[in-house]
Amino acid sequence: MLKTIKSKMVLLQTISILIVLGILFIIFMSSYDKYYFNRKEGLMEEAFKKLENINIERDINNTNFIGTYQELKIKFLITDEKFNVIYATRIYNKPENNKNSKDETERQYKMTQEDLNKFYGKKVTNRIVTKLDRYSTDFKTRNGDQRVAGRGIIQQNGHKYYVYMYELKDAAKIKMSYFNIFFLFVLIFASLVGFVVAIIVSGKISKPIKQIEENTRDAVKSGYKINISTNQEFKELTGLAESINTMMEEIRAQFSELEYELERKTKTENLRRQFVNNVSHEMKTPLAIISNQVEMLELLKDEEKKKEYCLSIIEETNNMSEMINDMIFIYSMQSDEETLRVTKADICELVEFTCRDYDKLFDANRIKLHEEYDTNCFAKVNEKFLTQAVSNYISNAVKHSTENGNVYVRVINQEKSVRIEVQNEGPNIPENNRNSIWDMFYQGNDNETLNGQKGSGLGLYLVRSIVELHNGKYGYSNLEKGVNFYIEIPKEK
Repeated sequence: MLKTIKSKMVLLQTISILIVLGILFIIFMSSYDKYYFNRKEGLMEEAFKKLENINIERDINNTNFIGTYQELKIKFLITDEKFNVIYATRIYNKPENNKNSKDETERQYKMTQEDLNKFYGKKVTNRIVTKLDRYSTDFKTRNGDQRVAGRGIIQQNGHKYYVYMYELKDAAKIKMSYFNIFFLFVLIFASLVGFVVAIIVSGKISKPIKQIEENTRDAVKSGYKINISTNQEFKELTGLAESINTMMEEIRAQFSELEYELERKTKTENLRRQFVNNVSHEMKTPLAIISNQVEMLELLKDEEKKKEYCLSIIEETNNMSEMINDMIFIYSMQSDEETLRVTKADICELVEFTCRDYDKLFDANRIKLHEEYDTNCFAKVNEKFLTQAVSNYISNAVKHSTENGNVYVRVINQEKSVRIEVQNEGPNIPENNRNSIWDMFYQGNDNETLNGQKGSGLGLYLVRSIVELHNGKYGYSNLEKGVNFYIEIPKEK
């Protein structure tokens, strides 16, 4: 079976050529002879009209046009009203040296009338005398089985002249058979040439298609990273190459999306496992403390001790609640359970509202809050996340402040970003802890915090995660008296 475009194109083109040439050959064979003899009838009518325009008695042997028609195989027999031969085309005993019609006419002219009548007598009787009823002044032609002939009467100077013209079909048909054979050879030759041309043309067309196929295979092997050249010889192939490139771009996009989705799901699953492990690990210690303290409550009789143990249980419970809330917030943020929806926000207003939530905390710890806000501090942020980050900075500043100290909160309008600063008065952060403070569950030294307050160890890790989601910057700098933490969020473009 033919399975390639090239082979099918060669076959179809060859068949098409054979069909066209075959039809032409059939038409030629069926209509050529009819056309040929119809043409001869027209030539005879044309010759008859020319004879009417000459003086037959005087000029018949001196005219040149008869020779022209005789070269076209038309033969003439002309007699007067007494059936004397005026002119006849010599057809018997023709010399082997193939003299032309002019020589033949001269020889006839030298023959006597008696010789002419004797020589052509039988033909005159058979073609004119016995068929006078077919002659009239209107020249008529007839296409018979053996010959095509024409008959007519020309009247000049009171005399009648019978004109008979004919051509035998035997010789014409033999000639036509040669034409048929020749045409058959032409058909065979044209078919061979057409077959070769079909192979060349099909190869020229199929070669770029084959090249596109090979390029497509290479693109698949390379992970759809290679594009197919659109500089093709044919417009249709250019369109095909463009379509394949578009398809591969979509495949690459789908691959990227699938890789991202797989990576996200893997990350989410790892976060889930990490969340479960961290919760279970971090809950062990406070739960153990609470369990021991509850057991001790049953044994204690001192009311002050019982009260102290109850306060400790409440503190541990609050710490556990804070830790769980922070971890749930981190998990939901990093697992895309809550999409980072951003809106244009006034950062000064957001920070100021956040500070108001901590007024009681500042008063309870006898810490004075100082606020500074620039104007036109707008950026696209997720207000919930950024509020959480600022809250963590503020609560962290309070925990690590000195009693009766100061906390400074600033929002600064920079050229390309909005900077949020939270500064306290307290101990510096050791340089060897500069990076570790941003890690999950890092708590530092409880003795350095105000009133020994404990944290979940997730506050700064939350800040880092939130700022990274906003493509911002975070950090801190140790001052002569305290630490200044900052966040930089890119301005709205």
